[in-house]
Amino acid sequence: MNILGYPFGWIMWAIYQVVNNYGVALILFTVLFRVALFPLSIKQQKSGAKMQVFQPKIQEIQKKYANNKEKQQEELMKLYEQHGYNPMGGCLPSLIQIILLFGIIYVVYEPLTHILRLDSATITSLTNVLTSNQDVFGRVSQPQLAVIAAIQNPDTIQYFSGISQDIISQIQNFDYTLFGLYLGDIPTWNSILVLIPILSGITALATTVVSMKMTPGMNQQQGGMKYMMYFMPIMSVWIAFEVPCGVGIYWIIGNLLAIVQTVVLNLFYSPAKYKAEYEEQVRMVEEQKKKEREERKKRNGGAKLPEEIEEEKAAQEEARRKKPATPDAQKAAEAYMTSKELNRKRLAEARKRDAEKYGDEYIEVTDQDLM
Repeated sequence: MNILGYPFGWIMWAIYQVVNNYGVALILFTVLFRVALFPLSIKQQKSGAKMQVFQPKIQEIQKKYANNKEKQQEELMKLYEQHGYNPMGGCLPSLIQIILLFGIIYVVYEPLTHILRLDSATITSLTNVLTSNQDVFGRVSQPQLAVIAAIQNPDTIQYFSGISQDIISQIQNFDYTLFGLYLGDIPTWNSILVLIPILSGITALATTVVSMKMTPGMNQQQGGMKYMMYFMPIMSVWIAFEVPCGVGIYWIIGNLLAIVQTVVLNLFYSPAKYKAEYEEQVRMVEEQKKKEREERKKRNGGAKLPEEIEEEKAAQEEARRKKPATPDAQKAAEAYMTSKELNRKRLAEARKRDAEKYGDEYIEVTDQDLM
């Protein structure tokens, strides 16, 4: 976070020098951050649409070669190579945004470092006042924000008598407000600030709902993932009661901008449009592949191609696997088996049942297993 925080800190400092108000600077900084990441969001939108096109094909290959993992991976790699599809392509934009978000939070939580530009020794002296007077200040999660709140509070400023007056004056003159609201106060149920945690949760929930409705593939998320997405807004309400309201306002602003970004993406960068484009690309590639296969077959005198033979074998194996054997057919087949072959077959069937029941990977039976 230090590596990311310092360059972001200079940007936040430059904005504060213009507006001379931390709350307004925080809003402008958050907007600037969202605008800078917009190209990554477009890339993620495209990747989500592409995933919708290829997911059925991937599942078909996985099902077709369920008992042959090596062949399954080979066919998947062919699919990716033929269509230029990278299944991890959608992860990179998300990962970059998460990494950058850590740097943003670092700047928001540490204005003494990034806005007032105090040295580390001075900041340590200030935060030591809090830790040595926990009976007054309690346990603080964000020391720099707590220092500002304590020094700007007439009831607690006397605890910083050992700090240079010049430093005290800088912190006292630091405009840590937004439209008259002091951002260093911690919300409580019996104050107007209770609206900040509530709005933080509502906007977080709204962000989740809008994203699920508009983002490709979100509605196909597993139940556990959906529950987690709804659980996070509840967590944001709880955390917003534990930190200065400036942090909650930052979350509210970020959530509102995320909603706007999602709507704009779906208006101008429609997932349906991208999906149609990718489906057309896939169709053209498959048609070209079919033509090439027909031409090879003609040159081969009409004989079946190796890949056609392989596909027929896979289809027959799948049909045999699905079709239950009659008791008479089972006994007749077993009569021609050696003892070792029979043991191998029974162990393989047991492993397949366990793999299907518990969702494990099926492992082929080897001679070592029969010893």
